[in-house]
Amino acid sequence: MKFKSSLVFVLLITFLTTCQKEAYTPLPHVDVNIQIFPNSTQYIDLNAVGGFVYLTANYPSRGIIVYRIDQSSFVAFERTCPHDPDGCCEGNQCARLVVDENSPFIISDPCCGSMYLILDGSNVSGPSQYPLKQYHTSFDGNSLRIFD
Repeated sequence: MKFKSSLVFVLLITFLTTCQKEAYTPLPHVDVNIQIFPNSTQYIDLNAVGGFVYLTANYPSRGIIVYRIDQSSFVAFERTCPHDPDGCCEGNQCARLVVDENSPFIISDPCCGSMYLILDGSNVSGPSQYPLKQYHTSFDGNSLRIFD
């Protein structure tokens, strides 16, 4: 009997972890399939753990923030705030999310004031009720693929 209950528990945990839904975001779907080489001099800020870069050129969104968590792990987030996708501050150019200069673990929206944790995109303060839109990443030690 002990074996059966252990087996059911293991199967239940496996099922729950493989069937997790992605976090809801009010942002529209954008096809993303990007390959970069974080160890190259072009992305020198990603060469070290804790480094980040903004990818902005030729992407259909306001860009992407890529952050290096450790030697083999990266996260990538949309630079459009999920609280206010139009993101226009009193007639100014639509805002892009930025990594906070004073708190490098925080991504902030200069317009609405929402703040997000750079490790997982969760909202830590401000009016936003949604986490950041996160893209999948895959790193083989040389190239980093960012995709949805």
